[in-house]
Amino acid sequence: MKKILYGILLGTALLCSNGIMAQAPESYESLMRSGNAKFTAKDYISAKTYYEMALKQKPKDAEAQQKLNETLVKIQADSERQEVFYAHLDAGDALHAENKYEEALAEYDKALAIFPDDKYVGAQAESIRAILKERQDNQEAYNRAIEQGNALLEGENFDAAILQFEAAAKIFPNDKLPKDRIAEARRLQQIYNDKTAQFNKLVADADQLALRKNFNDAIAKLNQALELFPNDTQVPNKIQEYQSAKDLNDRYNTLIAEADQLYENKQYTEARTAYQGVFALVPGDAYATDMIRRINELFESPEYIAEQNYLAAMERGAGLETQEQWQMALNTYQEALTYKPGDLAATQKVNEVSATIRRLEEEAEAARLAAEQAAAEEAARLAAEAEAARLAAEAEAARLAAEAAAEAERQERIQQMLGVADGLFAEEKYVEAKAKYQEVFTLDEGNATATAKINEIDGIFAQIAAEAQQRYDEAMAAAARYMNEEDFKNAIAQYQMALVAKPDDAEATAQLQAAQRMESDRVSALRAQYNSFIKEGDKQFNAKALDKAVENYIKAEELGLGEPYPSEMIERISRIIEENKLYELNTEAFTMTANTPRRFTFNPVDVASRRSNYIILKARNLTPGKSFPMIVSFGSENGKNGGFVLAISDSEETKTYLFRIGSQYKWFSEDNTWIELISENDDVEVSMVEISRSN
Repeated sequence: MKKILYGILLGTALLCSNGIMAQAPESYESLMRSGNAKFTAKDYISAKTYYEMALKQKPKDAEAQQKLNETLVKIQADSERQEVFYAHLDAGDALHAENKYEEALAEYDKALAIFPDDKYVGAQAESIRAILKERQDNQEAYNRAIEQGNALLEGENFDAAILQFEAAAKIFPNDKLPKDRIAEARRLQQIYNDKTAQFNKLVADADQLALRKNFNDAIAKLNQALELFPNDTQVPNKIQEYQSAKDLNDRYNTLIAEADQLYENKQYTEARTAYQGVFALVPGDAYATDMIRRINELFESPEYIAEQNYLAAMERGAGLETQEQWQMALNTYQEALTYKPGDLAATQKVNEVSATIRRLEEEAEAARLAAEQAAAEEAARLAAEAEAARLAAEAEAARLAAEAAAEAERQERIQQMLGVADGLFAEEKYVEAKAKYQEVFTLDEGNATATAKINEIDGIFAQIAAEAQQRYDEAMAAAARYMNEEDFKNAIAQYQMALVAKPDDAEATAQLQAAQRMESDRVSALRAQYNSFIKEGDKQFNAKALDKAVENYIKAEELGLGEPYPSEMIERISRIIEENKLYELNTEAFTMTANTPRRFTFNPVDVASRRSNYIILKARNLTPGKSFPMIVSFGSENGKNGGFVLAISDSEETKTYLFRIGSQYKWFSEDNTWIELISENDDVEVSMVEISRSN
């Protein structure tokens, strides 16, 4: 739609003689004589054209300049008279539409004082006088029906109100007020019905949400329903009902969440107790019942029982060790191995206690031998030393075996750590992988594999940091360029990219905040401009000055705020103009030779719609790169009555031009039957000429 109305220009009112542009250049004296003749005949617009042409031949000529100035004063005076006339006419129409007949008649009389023979205003004044006369006889009954209708409408008794307004309409069939009140009553009735339907839907939606236990959304729906009908008595009860259900559901969910957490932490006994506590809120709850069943089955499983027996045996063994009941401790640790065969902890305890038992037995045996006979002390000493050597050898063998087992376990853990670290490295989780490789050093300081991998990760980190620094530098440089260009939106995007590369960077953060403030200020300023253009556009639209309205809507749209309203209004205006087309004077493209007139004839437009008339042309510049004027004149068999100038765009594309011709009094007051085009100095292709109206 913006393309359709791209070429809208406000034409400068100008009445031109058809022959002026087509004739060979006249002399200064001839032009002045023609201008004076037109001035004497009060054809000031044509006089202005002749004086301007005379000035082109004699620039700064005092006489021509003086006559031009006098002509401009006359044009301005005529324009002011027309403006005053239209002001009273518009005021009268507005008051007429509001049924303020006495005030409207006063305005029409003021307009007639300026142009006494104006047919439209005279007809409007006569129609009001007829209405006022008719009203004298029926006013009381009419007023009573209107008042009763208003009272019934206020009480939302729509059907009865409509009956009263219809009665008033029968009294004054030509009166607009009863029809407006009937339409308003039906509109309010429809709104009430729509509100009721919306209310019922909100309540039904709330019930469905409550069935799904979505109580928050259900309550929100009911609150929306209350906003429609605040005095409804049932909805608050439903809200209280759903709030209670929500509270119960929330408590249930809290208990279930606590029980689930205990279950996940393998605190099965406590979890079972927590699930049983749910029954106080929801007796026989299926989920809690199922979880209790799972826990009971777990308690009864061989694996769980074996684990519990193992833990109990290990705990008893530790207690017996504390009491130095070594044999019983050994038996208990061996019992633990029956529950978890090959368990390292239990095996280590068996070995330790066995060594202790052997050591104690050997010590007891040594004491017994020492007491047998003093005579055999040397032999006993030697035997004891031999036994001690044997025991030491056994102890050393046991130690070496334990160290070998520990070393094997250490190597296994190292390989496990390396495997986990390698997996993280393969997933490119370099931080976690490095931490895992470093963990290897706690078991094998300087491990070559871990060292090589850490060095490789550090290289990757260095590369990532360098790439991040490069992205940061590029983003900061681009942002600075955008800031210099005051393109704050793109600057913000670049600063955000810089912060992705270097999170929490102070400079980028500060610059981002500054750009955001500037962008906010820019958008605020644009918003103020936008609101001003929209306000003026709406004002012109309501005044049916569609060309000026579109001009303001285009300005608002070009601010780039992304608001849909301007384009919607332009589209709306386009539809209005297209839907209200009066005459399609030309639809096939033709070439207008420079300074050669082309006339289109039509029947006079009905006076009631002339004020809202527009001329629409589609034209294409055949010499792109150069703009030039097109003279548009209008008149009747009695001659020209007025005209205006369009500036043809220098673009090679076809443009649409819109001019509110209804603003010229001679179009409004005269029965015009032709429109004539003259392209000044350059050829132009014209593909459409239409007369339309705004309503």
